[in-house]
Amino acid sequence: MGKDFSEAMERAIARLVLDFQAQPRRFWNERDLHWYLFYHLKQDPVFLRDYGTELIRAEFPTRAKYPDRGHYDLVILDPASLTSPPVSELMPWASWDEYLPFVGVVVAVEVKTWVDRTTDIPQKVDWDIDKLIDPQNGVTHPYFLNFVQLDFARPQMRDFYQSLRAYLTERAEHWSNLKILCVPHDKVIQPDLGQDWIH
Repeated sequence: MGKDFSEAMERAIARLVLDFQAQPRRFWNERDLHWYLFYHLKQDPVFLRDYGTELIRAEFPTRAKYPDRGHYDLVILDPASLTSPPVSELMPWASWDEYLPFVGVVVAVEVKTWVDRTTDIPQKVDWDIDKLIDPQNGVTHPYFLNFVQLDFARPQMRDFYQSLRAYLTERAEHWSNLKILCVPHDKVIQPDLGQDWIH
């Protein structure tokens, strides 16, 4: 099941990358990327055939508490944990706090858009990576997706992109199961054509 879900997510991400590079002006913010990703994911045979879309959740809360409670952009939940008591008895209006320890997150996704080269890379990256790899949250397959829309005709924008890739590569070296994507809207900017996955 975990492998099926991670493979479905990777197929959906591949379609999202094609959409993003084919029509980058369509994607104004992260929410647009979320919707496209959900659309492709719900079309995957794993969900059409076996599970439906009730396992796919947006803005799902983390188990660990941070200064402000964290949320994942998108998750795929473990079906067995979702259908077992006490989670199966959860009412829509109830607080998740007491139920989170019983819910397994098989896949968790964080999405970032990069449209401003003045952004502090570590500040924007580290918070999301920490949520994804924190053992308290118990995510089996974490994904950190970065979509870059910059004026690549300007050398300083290309430099920023290279700095972002370098920082993501450095962070990826510490976590073997964390999958990191960094994709520019203009595919010719990629150092190795088609190498959007950093790890």
